[in-house]
Amino acid sequence: MLAAAAPVLSECRSALDVGAGFGALALPLARRLAHVTALEPAPALAGALRRAATRAGLANVTVIPAAWGEAAPAPHDLVVCAHVGPLLGGGADFLASVGEVARRAVLLVRDAGGGDKFFYAELYPRLLGRPYETGRRCGASDTLETLSRLGIAPVVAPIEYRSDQPFATLDEACEFWMTYMKLAGEAPRRFLRGFLAARLQRDGDAWVAPLRKRAVVIWWRR
Repeated sequence: MLAAAAPVLSECRSALDVGAGFGALALPLARRLAHVTALEPAPALAGALRRAATRAGLANVTVIPAAWGEAAPAPHDLVVCAHVGPLLGGGADFLASVGEVARRAVLLVRDAGGGDKFFYAELYPRLLGRPYETGRRCGASDTLETLSRLGIAPVVAPIEYRSDQPFATLDEACEFWMTYMKLAGEAPRRFLRGFLAARLQRDGDAWVAPLRKRAVVIWWRR
């Protein structure tokens, strides 16, 4: 994302990261810019971001524990919003109002599809007796259509990146799948242990569920 947005990042000194999560973008941005404000409503993620910034020695990160619309952040050179579907979907108010806070540019990141990260397409039929229904996911096209109606013609750049899920042990991985698939009992746990031992990748003593994802970086100058 940073490489795709390099032309506009070089023009900015401050950024507001809306829906910053645990800092996947806020922290790298803080290493390049003079100041980053992270807007994150989930208390656990906001706390994790503060701790990560402290560990990294980044004193130029301010975390605001609030959602867009709940706080009134000061204008920043750049406003960033990555993978926050409710804000980036078709007709979202955020897309019409973000220009009030962005002095120089707006940068958005949207999913463009990817692999079956948690093997649900295979596991649901085997363990739950039904197919895994993904439903319709709002994607980059919805965002671009809304921007077009607003008279905005952004730069659009496709990117690929890794979004691996690490696990300290195979038992931790099994517990993860048991929880998210709402499974109970020893039979599905035994099945998962064998299935995951064959599908996950070893990383020293740990395990990784590998995934390469595609996304679209969308940005425009104010």
